[in-house]
Amino acid sequence: MIKRFLFAAISGFFLFIPSVICAQDTPSGPLESITSAELRDHIFFLASDYMAGRYGPSPEYEIAAQYAASQFASAGLVPWPGDTANMHGYFQEVPYQKLTLDSGLTWVLHTREGEKEFRHNVDYKVFEGTYFPEGPMEVVFVGYGIQEPEYGWDDLEGIDVEGKMVVLMTGAPMKKGEPVLPDSIHKQYSSMMGLQRKAMPLIRQSPAAVVLALDKQLSAMIPIDRMPSQLKEEYYQYQGPSGDQDFRIPLIYLVSDELMQALFENQKTSPARVEEGESDKYKPFTLKDLTVETRIPVKERTGIALKNVVAMVPGTDPELSKEYITVGAHLDHVMLQTGQVANGADDNASGSAGVLEIAEAVALDPPRRSVVFITYTAEEMGLQGSHYFVNAGPLDPEDIKFNVNLDMIGRTTEENKETRSHYVLGSSDFEAKLVPFISDINEASVQWPLIYDFHHQFSGSSDHTSYSNKGIPSFFFFSGDHQDLHTPDDDPEKIEYDKAESISRLAYLITMKLANMDEVPDFREGE
Repeated sequence: MIKRFLFAAISGFFLFIPSVICAQDTPSGPLESITSAELRDHIFFLASDYMAGRYGPSPEYEIAAQYAASQFASAGLVPWPGDTANMHGYFQEVPYQKLTLDSGLTWVLHTREGEKEFRHNVDYKVFEGTYFPEGPMEVVFVGYGIQEPEYGWDDLEGIDVEGKMVVLMTGAPMKKGEPVLPDSIHKQYSSMMGLQRKAMPLIRQSPAAVVLALDKQLSAMIPIDRMPSQLKEEYYQYQGPSGDQDFRIPLIYLVSDELMQALFENQKTSPARVEEGESDKYKPFTLKDLTVETRIPVKERTGIALKNVVAMVPGTDPELSKEYITVGAHLDHVMLQTGQVANGADDNASGSAGVLEIAEAVALDPPRRSVVFITYTAEEMGLQGSHYFVNAGPLDPEDIKFNVNLDMIGRTTEENKETRSHYVLGSSDFEAKLVPFISDINEASVQWPLIYDFHHQFSGSSDHTSYSNKGIPSFFFFSGDHQDLHTPDDDPEKIEYDKAESISRLAYLITMKLANMDEVPDFREGE
């Protein structure tokens, strides 16, 4: 009862904020209304320790959603009319089933000698992920899981991982104590961020589960005996409509030495036998006479809803207002990491703050087409909030002419430190025509250094993918895979606010250009 009262009081306070903000002086024009100071205010709130990372099913995410709705309302945006597609005011309810799990979660290894059981939180822990496998899985050892064919190295070439448990070594290959790959490439895989570089291409090939075989460096950073499992008693399954997108993040496990030894018993090699300094000698293979089954006792199933926040600036043209440009960012982040709050300042309080500022600017000078702004839930759970918005409505995908996505707009990677360049990523289907379109607007305005990489490992790993899978032109702004991503070090103090301002202003100008054109191009090559 006390918690409910406190939450209601806090929510009421957020809904009071707009009247205070509106009383302040606004800058001279819509573009100038997007300021680093206001971005800073949004980010410091959304990424505070109090918000506990804004994990989608958490009470703190609910507070963040209420905050976003209050900002949309204060800027004069309207909620979607009616209650279609689970729309209720500024909120779209995304359906989930909450499973309460029994503590007796186990792995069962089926071998020629019989069965062996291993216990969750004792023999293995969940490092990340949202998708439970069903039924026995074959096990595939993929070595380092590195795909760099241009440098003569591709661990996944000819290997089928779909529906299988994958054992993946961290780090990068060595020969006689020296890196096999060029030093610049080796460094990208030999750090914590190397896991991100490997994981995204691997996940797109639909493995059922991933087991990490940690090198010495990462074993010291994330020791299994002291790291809490990310799999709690409550587990959430998305219940949205089927669609072209089927992007699920498998559970990624850390396992004990005993369990790793049991997996590779009687096999031709194992991660433990890949000697330090001589790690170029192994070959990926499917483990023989072994399957792994995850037994998941469920005590209770309950239907719940997570929230997208949706608001609109109606278009001024009687006909073109029936067409839509969408501008979005995911509002959620992740659970505690190694017992600490992963604040998610860049990922993705920065993008959410950008959406709030762009919405305010667009509302000051409404364009011909309608512009819909969304802060999505459950991006970190598998792009599920945006999947629901695109596939369940309230908009007909045929009427969505373009999507602008902001996912990390406030940091710079080490390799781009000198230029402070920012990435533009998206589907290669739109690369040829979209790059000059964005470049022309950038050169005529903010002139921020941009790197266009429509073949980047993260190109399909954000909410724009829900649109491009429907053939809707889209792209996203991205800081790059810096070392603080998904860690407790992604803090508001590290955001480059002048950069976030410039990228937000550029996104605003792109949005307005699209929303005022006589016809939005298809942006597909050859069309």
